Amino acid sequence: MGLAFYWARNDDIGGHVWLSDDDLRALTDEMVVQGMPWPAERVAAGTTIDADELEAVLDPAAAEPTLLADAKLWRDWLVFLDGATRNGGLLIRP
Repeated sequence: MGLAFYWARNDDIGGHVWLSDDDLRALTDEMVVQGMPWPAERVAAGTTIDADELEAVLDPAAAEPTLLADAKLWRDWLVFLDGATRNGGLLIRP
Protein backbone atom coordinates (compact mmCIF):
# COMPACT_ATOMS: atom_id res chain seq x y z
CA MET A 1 0.00 0.00 0.00
CA GLY A 2 2.39 2.76 1.15
CA LEU A 3 2.08 6.41 2.09
CA ALA A 4 2.54 9.72 0.32
CA PHE A 5 4.50 12.51 2.00
CA TYR A 6 4.17 16.14 0.89
CA TRP A 7 5.90 19.28 2.01
CA ALA A 8 3.28 21.54 3.55
CA ARG A 9 4.26 24.15 0.95
CA ASN A 10 4.79 22.42 -2.38
CA ASP A 11 4.17 23.30 -6.01
CA ASP A 12 2.64 19.92 -7.01
CA ILE A 13 5.77 19.28 -9.08
CA GLY A 14 8.37 18.82 -6.34
CA GLY A 15 8.18 18.35 -2.62
CA HIS A 16 6.50 14.98 -2.47
CA VAL A 17 7.44 11.33 -2.23
CA TRP A 18 5.57 8.05 -2.15
CA LEU A 19 7.05 5.25 -0.05
CA SER A 20 6.07 1.61 -0.21
CA ASP A 21 5.37 -0.13 3.10
CA ASP A 22 8.74 -1.92 2.82
CA ASP A 23 10.70 1.29 2.17
CA LEU A 24 8.91 3.13 4.97
CA ARG A 25 9.59 0.27 7.38
CA ALA A 26 13.29 0.19 6.38
CA LEU A 27 13.63 3.96 6.79
CA THR A 28 11.82 3.87 10.13
CA ASP A 29 14.11 1.10 11.37
CA GLU A 30 17.14 3.16 10.34
CA MET A 31 15.79 6.24 12.12
CA VAL A 32 15.26 4.21 15.31
CA VAL A 33 18.82 2.80 15.14
CA GLN A 34 20.20 6.33 14.69
CA GLY A 35 18.18 7.66 17.63
CA MET A 36 16.01 9.94 15.53
CA PRO A 37 12.71 10.83 17.26
CA TRP A 38 10.48 9.86 14.32
CA PRO A 39 6.78 9.99 15.32
CA ALA A 40 5.87 6.62 13.74
CA GLU A 41 2.44 6.44 15.39
CA ARG A 42 1.43 9.79 13.88
CA VAL A 43 2.82 8.79 10.49
CA ALA A 44 0.66 5.66 10.55
CA ALA A 45 -2.35 7.84 11.39
CA GLY A 46 -1.74 9.99 8.29
CA THR A 47 -1.41 13.30 10.08
CA THR A 48 1.13 16.16 9.86
CA ILE A 49 4.60 16.77 11.25
CA ASP A 50 5.64 20.35 11.90
CA ALA A 51 8.91 21.80 10.57
CA ASP A 52 10.38 22.30 14.06
CA GLU A 53 9.64 18.66 14.87
CA LEU A 54 11.46 17.58 11.72
CA GLU A 55 14.49 19.62 12.74
CA ALA A 56 14.60 17.60 15.98
CA VAL A 57 14.20 14.39 13.95
CA LEU A 58 17.16 15.34 11.75
CA ASP A 59 19.52 16.49 14.54
CA PRO A 60 20.96 13.02 15.33
CA ALA A 61 20.92 11.79 11.71
CA ALA A 62 24.12 10.48 10.16
CA ALA A 63 24.65 10.89 6.42
CA GLU A 64 25.37 7.18 5.99
CA PRO A 65 22.95 4.47 7.10
CA THR A 66 23.87 2.00 9.80
CA LEU A 67 21.32 -0.71 9.05
CA LEU A 68 19.70 0.18 5.73
CA ALA A 69 21.35 -1.43 2.72
CA ASP A 70 20.15 1.24 0.27
CA ALA A 71 22.37 4.25 1.05
CA LYS A 72 20.83 6.30 -1.80
CA LEU A 73 17.32 5.84 -0.37
CA TRP A 74 18.62 7.02 3.00
CA ARG A 75 20.37 10.11 1.63
CA ASP A 76 17.36 11.00 -0.55
CA TRP A 77 15.09 10.68 2.49
CA LEU A 78 17.29 12.99 4.58
CA VAL A 79 17.33 15.58 1.77
CA PHE A 80 13.55 15.32 1.49
CA LEU A 81 13.07 15.78 5.25
CA ASP A 82 15.47 18.73 5.24
CA GLY A 83 13.42 20.32 2.46
CA ALA A 84 10.30 19.82 4.55
CA THR A 85 11.89 21.79 7.40
CA ARG A 86 12.14 24.77 5.04
CA ASN A 87 8.69 24.26 3.55
CA GLY A 88 6.33 24.14 6.51
CA GLY A 89 6.64 20.49 7.55
CA LEU A 90 5.09 17.30 6.20
CA LEU A 91 1.58 16.27 5.24
CA ILE A 92 1.06 12.50 5.22
CA ARG A 93 -1.61 10.82 3.12
CA PRO A 94 -2.51 7.16 2.55
